[in-house]
Amino acid sequence: MVDDERLLEEAERRWTALAAGRPELREAIALQRRLVERGLALAAAIADLQLPALAGAAGKLQDKRPVLSGADIILDGAPFKPFVAAFCDDLAHGGAGQPAARLRGALERGEIDIGSLLTASLRRLQTAIRMKANQVGVSPDVLWLVAELGAAPLAHRLQRAHLGDAPARDADLRAALDAWDEGRCPACGSWPALAEELADVRHLRCSFCGAAWQPAVRRCIYCSGSGDAFLVAAPSPTDEPSRRVELCRACGGYLKNLCAAAPTPFALLPVVDLESSDLDAAAVERGYIRFSMREVDAA
Repeated sequence: MVDDERLLEEAERRWTALAAGRPELREAIALQRRLVERGLALAAAIADLQLPALAGAAGKLQDKRPVLSGADIILDGAPFKPFVAAFCDDLAHGGAGQPAARLRGALERGEIDIGSLLTASLRRLQTAIRMKANQVGVSPDVLWLVAELGAAPLAHRLQRAHLGDAPARDADLRAALDAWDEGRCPACGSWPALAEELADVRHLRCSFCGAAWQPAVRRCIYCSGSGDAFLVAAPSPTDEPSRRVELCRACGGYLKNLCAAAPTPFALLPVVDLESSDLDAAAVERGYIRFSMREVDAA
C-alpha cells in the first residue's frame, strides 16, 4: 500500500502540473485519476490470486509468438466483477455515457461472462470480443476498453512472472527474450505506448501489460522500415530534445520517444501517455497514425 500511495502522489503531482499547463485536459485527467486509482485497487485485490502456469515461453518467443498467445487460461470472474462494473461507471461519468451504462447492464444480467471476457483480453483476442459485443448489443470499443482495464493488472503480473523475473532463472528464456526483435510486445503482442530512452538505450513499453523490451535495431515498430523512410524528429523547433516522435514514411505509423531517468512504473504509464499527448496531436496533424492492434494468433 505504501508503494501505491507513492505512485498516486507522483501521479497527482503530474496531473496537477498538466492541468495547469493544459486546462483543456482537465476532464481527461479527472477520468484518468479514477481509472488509475481503481486499477491500483484491483491490483491489490488480486495480489494473492494464483497465477496460471504458462508453458513453453521460450519456444513461443523463438517462433515469434507472444508468451500469452494460445495460453490455456481459465479465470474466475468473481474477484474482478465489482471492478469491471465500476470501470463502466467511471467511463459513463467520463464521457462514454449511455454505451458504458448499457454495458454495465449487460454484465449485471450475465449476458457476458466476465472470466471469459478477461481471458480473451489477456490473449488479445480482439475479434472475439467485438463479436460478443455485437451479439449482446453493446459498443465493441467500450467492451474492449473495459476488458482491457479489468485484465491489465493481471497481465502485468503475468508478464513480470514469466518475462520480468523468470529469465534470471532460465537461460533459454533469457536468450529468446534477448533475440526478440519485434515491434510488438513479447508478453501479450500489443503495440508499445511509447519508447523510453534510458541512458541512450531505447526501451519499448507495452500499452497493456507494461513489459519493456529492446529491439536490436532502431526502426519502425509497425513495418520494420528503416533507412530514409524512418526518422526521429522533434514536433516543433522549440520542443525539448528529450521529447521526440519516431515517424515512418513507408507505412505512416508513429511512436513517441521520451527520455527518462528510470523506467516508468506500470501504473504511471497512462499518465505519461496523457502528458505527452501533444506529441500524438503533432504526429496526427502531419498525417501519421497509431495502428490498431494486430490480432494475436489464438493457436
